[in-house]
Amino acid sequence: MVPLLTELLGLPGIDVESYEETEDGLILSVEAYSDAARCPHCGTLSRHLHQNHGYLVRDLPISHYRKTWLRINRRQFKCSMCGKPFSEDFEFVGVRRVYTDRYAEVVVADLIHSDTANVARQHRLSEDIV
Repeated sequence: MVPLLTELLGLPGIDVESYEETEDGLILSVEAYSDAARCPHCGTLSRHLHQNHGYLVRDLPISHYRKTWLRINRRQFKCSMCGKPFSEDFEFVGVRRVYTDRYAEVVVADLIHSDTANVARQHRLSEDIV
């Protein structure tokens, strides 16, 4: 764990395990520090780890100029009651989203005061994504 980056990231229940600098920015490898997740089907708390899935999501930039991505280790558990596998949920990113909720809020706030082309250029995104 990297305590300083975990504190700076400011996402509850999430630890920064490592980081990697790239030409475009920074990739923070993050993981939930709890060892269990609640089954969405029956509500049972499960500790039976089935497998891991890693994926990247865009987050707020570091120092207002470096793109930042979170490499999330999304664990899949198997429920001991109903036997169904399920993936843990994270409060800060929606299902099947490639960006955090707080990053989306910043883009939308910028869009209110500007147009799509300028916001896309400012955030280095395509106009379609904006």
